[in-house]
Amino acid sequence: KRYIASVVGDKSKDKDKALSIRSNELLCTSLHHETCFYRFSIEPSTLQSISLTVTPTKEGFWNKAMTDTLSNYFSEKIAVHPFKINVVSSFIKVLGSPKEILQQFVNIMAFELRPDLRMPWRVSWLPMVPPEVHHDVMDNGHSGYVLSKNKILFFIRLEHAERPNDPVTIPMVYEQTTGITKSPEQLMPNNAMTQRIGEHFKLVNTLYIEHGNPQGPGSISACILDLLKKLSPTLAPHTK
Repeated sequence: KRYIASVVGDKSKDKDKALSIRSNELLCTSLHHETCFYRFSIEPSTLQSISLTVTPTKEGFWNKAMTDTLSNYFSEKIAVHPFKINVVSSFIKVLGSPKEILQQFVNIMAFELRPDLRMPWRVSWLPMVPPEVHHDVMDNGHSGYVLSKNKILFFIRLEHAERPNDPVTIPMVYEQTTGITKSPEQLMPNNAMTQRIGEHFKLVNTLYIEHGNPQGPGSISACILDLLKKLSPTLAPHTK
């Protein structure tokens, strides 16, 4: 609870901050977002668990499925043992995202909590930089949600029944200036799966625009759904 308050407090010098501390009482901390209040409450009888409640303040954005998804995701994936500070940090950063970006992450969390059994792949969001990523300026275990003025970087993992011990980790970058979602190959291994994933992203972005969809954060969910439905878990043998 103290850390949640400190994460938001560290941003107090940012005039464009998206979250502010509404209250920081003994057993709860409330944060204000442009669309809602987030209330983190410690269970008073045991002091062993913390829950999240989302209270909308504006109509037209939130619905019960979205608020339940955030609350359940926090309880099942974030506020769990072993407690990891950078996991909480990433989650708080997502909560403070612009609402169009926040919508996409609620979608990802819903895909993870309630997977569509008709899709061969299952997705999970990775709040921390995964060990598979090797980059000079990104250390494993640090917060895996990076928001700049023009780009958002985050990581997902795909799992398939045909490769139970070989999940696919995918870095994703949403470019706010172009409305396009990409997978930066420099953060991925140099192999055929990386090439195939990059081709998926390019195709989805092209079709997304051709079908009259406005360029924007919706391309994040579109790219992930395409991977869940169509990415082949195996690679064809090399032929001359």
